[in-house]
Amino acid sequence: MANFKTLFKQMFVQKRRYANLVLLLQVFAVLFLLVMALLDKSNLAYLNISKDSNWLDRLLSAGMLETPIADVIFVGLLCWQNEKINLSQTWQLAPASSVKIWLINMLSSLVECIYIFVIQVILGFVAAMIDNLSHHYSLLHDLVDAKVTWADASLLIEFLLFLTGTVLVIMTFVSFANCLTKVIVDQLPVNNNIVIKLFVMAVIVIIAIFIAEQLNEQITAMYLHRFAKEAAYDPLGISVVEYFAGAIVLGAIDSYLMSKFVEPKIINR
Repeated sequence: MANFKTLFKQMFVQKRRYANLVLLLQVFAVLFLLVMALLDKSNLAYLNISKDSNWLDRLLSAGMLETPIADVIFVGLLCWQNEKINLSQTWQLAPASSVKIWLINMLSSLVECIYIFVIQVILGFVAAMIDNLSHHYSLLHDLVDAKVTWADASLLIEFLLFLTGTVLVIMTFVSFANCLTKVIVDQLPVNNNIVIKLFVMAVIVIIAIFIAEQLNEQITAMYLHRFAKEAAYDPLGISVVEYFAGAIVLGAIDSYLMSKFVEPKIINR
């Protein structure tokens, strides 16, 4: 069987070029917004800053505006690459089980998200420090002197878990929709074309979203009924639990579909 570390490294290196590409595009987008703001002050409304701000304020604001957009694009690219690997005959012929390949595929994508997130945080922190120094305000000094309470740390941990759960549930859901679509379409007595695939996938996504919404309403109602009187309502915490539980369930279904239906079809084609 193939070594876990070897397969992980190969997938990580393969996907890292997307992270570097998105970071490069983000830099160009931020510089473009900065130039537009410098040339025409009416564009400052998009950056949500005052007209008397300096160019460092505008740079920082443009970076904060572009980061969520870049992250959404990056997750989309990762999902696309994940499915290319899942349906790749070359990867399925590797000396490892389809479940192991699927797990490494998801794990490498999650680490890629951490990779780009850490770089964005570092660049944002450096830009914020320089911007604060331009206003004769020492951000680093205040951070050193700040008293971080457990409530602050737990909120940050909860937010990071929320981001992780969001990425996991998106990737596992995309894999679920793609695998189930392939399984259903392969059983249909009609020509296997892109229109039929898109229609089947659309039906699966609509049904899955409806079920997820109903489950969310039931879980939230149950939480409010049983625990709201004893503790403060924590919608972020509920979302974290739901996302991780959903990712585990979807991951189990994905692994089953890959091993029982998708992998044999790919290998025998």
